[in-house]
Amino acid sequence: MAELIDPHRITTVDALRRLYHLPTERMVKMTFPFLDDHCLRFIAESPLVFVATASETGMDCSPRGGRPGFVQAVDRRELALPDWPGNNKLSSITNLLTSDGACGLVFLVPGQDVFLRVNGSATVTTAPDLLDRLHEEGRRPKAAIRLSVREAFFHCGKALRRSHLWQPDAWVIPQDMPSPGQVVKDQSGLAEMTVEQIDAHYRQALADHLYSSPEP
Repeated sequence: MAELIDPHRITTVDALRRLYHLPTERMVKMTFPFLDDHCLRFIAESPLVFVATASETGMDCSPRGGRPGFVQAVDRRELALPDWPGNNKLSSITNLLTSDGACGLVFLVPGQDVFLRVNGSATVTTAPDLLDRLHEEGRRPKAAIRLSVREAFFHCGKALRRSHLWQPDAWVIPQDMPSPGQVVKDQSGLAEMTVEQIDAHYRQALADHLYSSPEP
């Protein structure tokens, strides 16, 4: 396939900067190499974080959720994230193990029109004392991500306002989206199960296996 030629493509940082103002001095000063009290409070109230990782073979961004404060601050320069069961592809932690450990986190708190971003270097551990500390619903994770904080800063919530994420009255909910079972059926070509059976299996997994993997 021929390469798309874009006469308006931006190829340099200088060209990019001509389109945007420089960040204000105040915003630059609000980036810290540690977690201040406001960062710690935000993390303690957050039930959802997005984890970005990279390796030589590609990039990944994965959502992680739990009770508010499920990501814990070991101290002002280190965070611990439990690795609960998912699809078992292990994309994020595989990236960490096959790269220099670069990792970025984006925390959300319901109703708050601001994000917290934390970037640093991460490792994967099975340290028993840390896994015990990260237990939830009577279970402990198999592994955890330890993030050494390089920078932490709050990001304005314009994206949240544009998306109306915290304004249910403004939500536009499509009525004809395919069910998870239909997506799996179409994408996998799974012949031995119906859409209804796949949907039922998915609902059961959400109900019974949030903190454990079903038997293979």
